[in-house]
Amino acid sequence: MGTVMVMGTTTKAKTKAPAASKLQQLQVRLVRVLHWVGNLVLHWVQHLLFSSNPEARRILIFRTGSFGDSLCAIPAICSIRKQFSNAQIDILTNTGHPNRNLVSIDQVIAPGILNRIINYQNQSRRKVLQDIQKSRYDLVIQLPQYNAPWYRLLRDMVIFRFVAGIHAGFGWAWDNIPTFRQAQEAVFTAKNERLRLLEILKKNGVLPLPETTFALHWTNTDQEIAEAKIKAVLPKTDKPMIAIVAGAKRSQNRWQLTNFKAVCRQFASQFSFILLGGPDDESLAKQIQDGEPGIYSLCGQLSPMQNAWVLKKCRMVLSNDTGLMHLSYAVGAPLVALFSARDLPGRWYPPDIPSVRILRYFGLPCSACLSETCTRNVCMEKIEIAQVIDAMDDLLRNSG
Repeated sequence: MGTVMVMGTTTKAKTKAPAASKLQQLQVRLVRVLHWVGNLVLHWVQHLLFSSNPEARRILIFRTGSFGDSLCAIPAICSIRKQFSNAQIDILTNTGHPNRNLVSIDQVIAPGILNRIINYQNQSRRKVLQDIQKSRYDLVIQLPQYNAPWYRLLRDMVIFRFVAGIHAGFGWAWDNIPTFRQAQEAVFTAKNERLRLLEILKKNGVLPLPETTFALHWTNTDQEIAEAKIKAVLPKTDKPMIAIVAGAKRSQNRWQLTNFKAVCRQFASQFSFILLGGPDDESLAKQIQDGEPGIYSLCGQLSPMQNAWVLKKCRMVLSNDTGLMHLSYAVGAPLVALFSARDLPGRWYPPDIPSVRILRYFGLPCSACLSETCTRNVCMEKIEIAQVIDAMDDLLRNSG
């Protein structure tokens, strides 16, 4: 029988994942051996191809991914900036989804951290490489996606050394071993993405800042627009706001809309509800609002940092695993985060701080599937309304 694990510093409703069998423990040992050998080879190749350059003046960071990926990389990027305070630091990036309007790092990071953002989304790879060659970087730092295949990390080293002509570099770490994933789920919780990237820097001589270091940027105009939008949709009321993030890039990460409606009903006498998300989430918002008083939508109406301002003003955020979930804890909003079981536990978790609660179901035969085509979110269905309400009540009592 599976269990829902509720995690949080002050949460009392804690349950344990099912114990690992002896076979699973053996399988995880094999995974750890593979991990060690794979990274040892990468380390040797890095040592052969690249030198170190602690006095680098022109640095290229390579980090891909959309909103959540970018936010999770910001503590590491800030650490690099502090270590190389006088260097020009550029970033090579893309969102990985050319046909979708996803948020990239240039829309959220504060000025002064990066000098230039090279977004190669839909760009000629040849022209981008020519640009990098002309820039004459003396250090490349890769902040790899955790699921980057081993061969791709090796390929990236070869490209940066022999095609881009960069002589110093580090950061190539292999962390996704797609073997015996259910055994891995049963035995350990993975490092979250922020800590994983900071650990890569530490191993290569860069002093890591705390994982809660977020250099975000919103302007006075962002604040004014966000405030105006709130006033436009909310009636005059003294009720504090709870933000609901019902969408997600992957449908597998979405809790049922009827469940969100039930939660809103539970707290309707105490709070107003703001639905946040992108243009793709407007139809979801309408379904939650249908027949329910006190629920208002700003989906598709705000920029990322305008959303950040709204989140900061909310008493709490209830969110699926998506970019706005990461933005919530980045701005200090109390957060209840709902996770599917498609990935290993811990990978994308928020920081372990008092203002966060995490719910995830353990023990399904299809756990850690990494599926992109799941037609029934059974792992999300297993997270019960009552468990979410209990987590929210606990957070309200203990987050000040």
